[in-house]
Amino acid sequence: MSLSHQTSARMSPTAPSSSLASGLLGRAKGMLLAPKNEWRHIARERVTTRRLVVGYITPLASMTALIALLRFSMTARVPLAGAAALAVLTLGFELMAVFVVALIINALASYFHGVHSQSHSLRVTAYSSTPLWLSSVFLPFPTLAVPALFLAGLYHTYLMYLGLEVLMKSPRDRALGYATTVVLSAVILGIVFTQVGAGLGQILRL
Repeated sequence: MSLSHQTSARMSPTAPSSSLASGLLGRAKGMLLAPKNEWRHIARERVTTRRLVVGYITPLASMTALIALLRFSMTARVPLAGAAALAVLTLGFELMAVFVVALIINALASYFHGVHSQSHSLRVTAYSSTPLWLSSVFLPFPTLAVPALFLAGLYHTYLMYLGLEVLMKSPRDRALGYATTVVLSAVILGIVFTQVGAGLGQILRL
């Protein structure tokens, strides 16, 4: 099934799939411009984990890894092999973070009166991360990167709030606290990954 925006009349497990690229662009556009409607479409979809990882998570995470590599190469001289290793490690951290945050969402579900579903928690994590991944295009421009990442972080929290309410069935009065807790956990996780990445970057410079 395509990940693109579809009406309920077209939703069918046997419906023909569009290209992964068009699906990714359609979903990203929906998350940015009409997130409430997009989450309702997502709730009616049947998307396998493999399809989600291959068609949405990996392309956007790869873009972030490549842009981070470009930013790093602008500030440090790294051998080609080291640069390639850094790009792979960055992508690995991005993918790992998605799955770890999904585990956190699922683990906290009952505390916020939600339902447990690993597949739904992965979708919440992936789709709500859209603005974070897209904001990485500003990384090579330091004066724009900070405000862009800040705004992306706020919108990420809002998207997660909506997704937790729709997919994890958390009541509206609990979903905001749920989203805030998950985002704070993700920030801590990001700090850990950043420190590890910085240490590996120093090694790769040698």
